[in-house]
Amino acid sequence: MKLNESIYRDRVKRIQTLMRNWGVDLLAVLDNENYQYFTGEFRRQPRLYIPVDGEPIILVFRGELEDASRNTWIKNIHTYGSLHEMMKHVIEYIKQHNVKTVGFDYEFALPAFLLERFKMANPTVKVIDARELFMSLRMIKTDEEIELMRKAQEIATAGIEAAGTVLREGISELEVAAEIDYEMRRKGAERFGFPTFVNSGYRSGCLHGWASRKKLERGEIILIDVGPIYMGYSSDMARAFILGSPTENQRKIVDLYIKARREATKTVKPGVMVSELDNAASKVISEEGYGEYYVRGISHGIGLAFEEMPFPTIFPEDSIIELKEKMTISIGHSILSIPGIGGVRVEDVFIVTDSGAEPLVKYSEELIEV
Repeated sequence: MKLNESIYRDRVKRIQTLMRNWGVDLLAVLDNENYQYFTGEFRRQPRLYIPVDGEPIILVFRGELEDASRNTWIKNIHTYGSLHEMMKHVIEYIKQHNVKTVGFDYEFALPAFLLERFKMANPTVKVIDARELFMSLRMIKTDEEIELMRKAQEIATAGIEAAGTVLREGISELEVAAEIDYEMRRKGAERFGFPTFVNSGYRSGCLHGWASRKKLERGEIILIDVGPIYMGYSSDMARAFILGSPTENQRKIVDLYIKARREATKTVKPGVMVSELDNAASKVISEEGYGEYYVRGISHGIGLAFEEMPFPTIFPEDSIIELKEKMTISIGHSILSIPGIGGVRVEDVFIVTDSGAEPLVKYSEELIEV
């Protein structure tokens, strides 16, 4: 399902209205997520400029002109052959249109070297952080966006299912990840929001996962976290597996995490602050005596980016954002990590509705025994 051109045009008009309210003359879009939100296409090294009035401008390498022309509704496309030439286009536009204030999205994808060179080349221009401006549009999803995200989450489910068929003693985490990624590609994943996590045994306690050369052993908890992207939209799904039967302590911490996540999920409704979800989960775990082993941050926003506003573990100010209907959030991002036993994470994507949290795809939360 490809979104209609009118949707992208409307998004540009809406953000131009916000730009007038903010006093921003030009927005510089250098990340894939915002670029795709306004253009409808994915591009490596995206360069989109949205003026407060008039048509957006795309800058592409000369060899990409035909590709960009075929894949986006925007006709105002300029080419370059070097960084100097690309920057020259921007400098000339700023001078010709008397641009005073330019907004950038101060997120992970903002290249620091380009921002600094922009400032050096345009010393009279005021540069501001426009993250909130971009996300004020992107946080609330349309029905079309939700359906694309649902498809992405279905692909994630296929990845989890594939894991269950390949996990065995002696196989490496890298081999497992390769099989999972292959299946998700077959189901339509165009890329991944993050490298597939396959964290086994002592590595299951890692907050940030990856697949290593470590080989799986019986009795180990194995955390698998996948984030396939479908038509630009992200998914996020994690499950705990074990080779063989769990010990009493392993079963206990998995059940505890699931109980805490359920409490966080029950908290979801419009008007609730993001921090309240984490408070609910943390309370359950602390009451069982495991509070020191729990890393807070059970929820984050998700959409075109697999982690986007609200994202309180990186932007603490996001913790006071109130949930709104048709926001999409991941629940289960945090980890319960206990030395000698293992780590647990169970994660899914939910839609905020007027009656609570609705999973994009329903799938068992329980420990998966292989």
